[in-house]
Amino acid sequence: MDDTQKQNFELICTIIAEEMDVNAADIDEDTTLADDLDMNRDNIRQVLIACEMEFDIHYESEDYEDIRTVGDILASLNVWGD
Repeated sequence: MDDTQKQNFELICTIIAEEMDVNAADIDEDTTLADDLDMNRDNIRQVLIACEMEFDIHYESEDYEDIRTVGDILASLNVWGD
């Protein structure tokens, strides 16, 4: 993971920690949103909306179904970002 990816990962973890009231240090790329973090569709949508604003990207509603882990969010920045 390069420095930019590491910074992006840390920002994603911060966003998730604030939304779900969890410790960002307990989150890794393999952390599942639904199972490990007990996130429902609304929580995931809120996190992705926050990521859209933070990273200046846009998710379509069908993209939400493909994002299951924190690593998926990080990978999506490479697809939809820049």
